Amino acid sequence: MRFRTHLLASFAVGLALFPQRPLRLAATVAAGTLIDLDHLLLYGLHTGDWSIVGALRYDRYRHRGAEAGDSRPRYGSLRSWLHEPALLLPLAALAGARPAMRPLAAGLGLHLLLDHYDWPWRVRARLRAGGVCGVCGRRGRRLRVSRSGPPGAWRYQARCAACSERAARAGRA
Repeated sequence: MRFRTHLLASFAVGLALFPQRPLRLAATVAAGTLIDLDHLLLYGLHTGDWSIVGALRYDRYRHRGAEAGDSRPRYGSLRSWLHEPALLLPLAALAGARPAMRPLAAGLGLHLLLDHYDWPWRVRARLRAGGVCGVCGRRGRRLRVSRSGPPGAWRYQARCAACSERAARAGRA
């Protein structure tokens, strides 16, 4: 998800949950958006460039297909352990048990929901593949699930690392 989406959704949820509590609204928005600072940290560690503009340019570049002669590196999604629902959701649930921490739990939970809303389709594609790459047909390789097609009509396909890389270079995600 884009930063703007996280910001607007966190603001809407914070406003709905805490209409008369501006500090709790602000905490919900902060928790729902500032968790993405890990992307900037990982980008800076990979490249040595700590500018926000550079990270945003890389994010736009990463989502486009590579053109002929393009040799710039791609570092992947730059997600840290903070974006793993299995680790963060139990912590958010524990925090939500305390009234003062509920805005943080709501913001974090919403952020993860927006980032991982397509998880059921990704799991279904991995199970449908049965351990076989959907492009080259090789078995026994670790598969990545890729999404392609126009928004709203996405198609999920499990591919091996080599086929995923070829598709990214060709601009077919």
